[in-house]
Amino acid sequence: MTVSELLVAIRKPYVETLARVAAEGAAHVEPAYRNSDGSLAVEGAMGTPCRVDVIAAESGEPVQVDAESELGFEPLGFAIEPMEVGISPFGWDWLPLEVRGLSLEQASEVIRGWFFAWFDGEDENPPTEEGLQGVLHFVSDPEATEEGYRFKVDLGSVPAEALEELLFALADAGATGAFLG
Repeated sequence: MTVSELLVAIRKPYVETLARVAAEGAAHVEPAYRNSDGSLAVEGAMGTPCRVDVIAAESGEPVQVDAESELGFEPLGFAIEPMEVGISPFGWDWLPLEVRGLSLEQASEVIRGWFFAWFDGEDENPPTEEGLQGVLHFVSDPEATEEGYRFKVDLGSVPAEALEELLFALADAGATGAFLG
């Protein structure tokens, strides 16, 4: 199994669950939180917006969708020069990501730029094959670790290629390590 195939397999349980819940009666699928003027509501040190999984049709309340299963596999490692990459089991809707070898500002800039590129703040993405929007939902502010910075990312319904794109962007920025899971 290639890394690309592994990421597709990790994504599958969450996206299938989200698509099923959405089809069963969501008034809105993957809506972004917005201010009263319609602009994106942003928060935190990185100034990023957030999406909810679905808004229930009956109650009009936001609903958090959790995958009904998570792919189990042996941790693996590889390199995207100059960066070492480690992947351990994780849920697509809650990825712990540790970045090493970049300053706080560099790591935040790379992740924030990638996040906005895949967030689709204007809601213009065509539907995915699952009937979703192909968007990121959330990224946390960074937390310092012994060797770098940790972010939590809800990958929402983005394709696996989005996560691969982030890894290449981190390597291009000079990161020495990226650890997923």
